[in-house]
Amino acid sequence: MKQALSNVVRATEKCPVDGFLHARYAGRMIPAFIAPDAIDILRNHWDTTEHDIIICTHQKVGTHLTKKFVVEILRAAGELAGSHPAAKGDIGKCAVPWPEVMVSQHGLEGFVSFLNTTAGQKRVFYTHANIDELPVRSLHPETRIIMTYRDPKGAAVSQYHFYRNHPTLGVSKDMTIDSFVQHFVEGDLYFGDYHDHVSGYFNPEAHGVRSDQMCILRFEDLVMNKMRAVRQLADFLLPSAMLTLEQAYAVAASTQFNTMKEGLLKNPGSFHFNPNQFFRSGRTDDWKEQLSPACIEAINAKTGAKWGSPEATVPKGPRQPTIFRNLAA
Repeated sequence: MKQALSNVVRATEKCPVDGFLHARYAGRMIPAFIAPDAIDILRNHWDTTEHDIIICTHQKVGTHLTKKFVVEILRAAGELAGSHPAAKGDIGKCAVPWPEVMVSQHGLEGFVSFLNTTAGQKRVFYTHANIDELPVRSLHPETRIIMTYRDPKGAAVSQYHFYRNHPTLGVSKDMTIDSFVQHFVEGDLYFGDYHDHVSGYFNPEAHGVRSDQMCILRFEDLVMNKMRAVRQLADFLLPSAMLTLEQAYAVAASTQFNTMKEGLLKNPGSFHFNPNQFFRSGRTDDWKEQLSPACIEAINAKTGAKWGSPEATVPKGPRQPTIFRNLAA
């Protein structure tokens, strides 16, 4: 089943001035460490199962936090056998793979090896793909999809710091946050326009995904309403299981920003980023301190145009209320 891969694009056209090494897939920018052929291979071969959980996010909206919630819930419920790569709480690339990157680096054979190792068990993946380009051939009706998103202003600030510090993206250290916000508003960044990415997941059935296999969460709620987040996710992932109050508290505690950061520093497992560099603040509102009034106005205007109101927290248009887990409710 091993497929030949073309060389990963290392240097293509760049966004003016500021870098961003990339290739393109379906017209959207993808990081240069992802081979476009790898996405095609997955879309031609990967059939998910009833055991699979896919976390679908744009970048820097709470991906690792969502991974931590899910893995700790599964561990508390006894769903991960001792041989499972995530059995000890690892949320890194070997335990919770990014399929497009795994296939880019190790070929389809490496990805199939992971599938075989975890066969018959709950397993967690994550992707930054848009809903219209999920890296699967077929989606099992019992596969669970979790999409986490956040206030666009918070996403913009977090992406700005992440991209400037990332070692392989070629982003200029001289890029200002005002310059980045211009890119963000224009929408031609990695994985495409942020607002469109989120909106797609709010209309899953238009893309062949059943609404009852979707759970949509806000990063702000995962930070501020942790116990309710545990209950909501446990109910969605394991409706027949029941975590004790003690277990739920333990899961919630494990997702605290400093707890996660210190844990990864002491025992990184296969987590490949330096937490000191990439776990930046854990706050939901630091955009208020970092964005100029002009940047806030620009992002709010984009939100208004795309989501119906400058202060909208959910996109306009059709959506199934049952898939939106509003933890503040």
